[in-house]
Amino acid sequence: MKRSEAVAKSLTALINDDVGTAVAISSHYHGGAGSLYENETIGIVRFILEHEYTPDPTIKAKVLAPLRIAAAAMELWGEVRLDDFADVRGNWKYKHDPETVTFLLHRAGFEQHRLHRLEHMGARGVQVRSNRPAGHCPACTRDLGGIFPIARAPFLPHPDCSCDSPCECSYIAVRQAGEGS
Repeated sequence: MKRSEAVAKSLTALINDDVGTAVAISSHYHGGAGSLYENETIGIVRFILEHEYTPDPTIKAKVLAPLRIAAAAMELWGEVRLDDFADVRGNWKYKHDPETVTFLLHRAGFEQHRLHRLEHMGARGVQVRSNRPAGHCPACTRDLGGIFPIARAPFLPHPDCSCDSPCECSYIAVRQAGEGS
């Protein structure tokens, strides 16, 4: 099966809320059918599709819905052009462009899934880290390096992030929970 056909079939499955089939198509295409990867990916994709985070509260649910599907497809197929997944033409009047919104939806679902999994594996605390070497906004700077009990971990991506590019902060498990920064 060609990649374009596999992507189209997985998108149809995501639209029909058949996450298992979408993940199986992607996994099979990438040569990992039946692997543990599938179970973890199903969880990540569900978090992406079901979390309530929005990078801009003025974006209506009907606008966010196809972008959530595109964000879930990004988890299955990697970084790709948004045009491959959704029609984003039209009058866009929100805080972030559609590509950034999709990226942030993906990051939010991925990081919330990570936080949930760390807690499930017994971690009591997390530290906030970033791949960005410098130039963090005040929201990211406030939490970077901080150690937080899982129940009080800051939401990632930071809703009030004002970095030049979307928030790149992530959670990492630590042995002992702190009280935050």
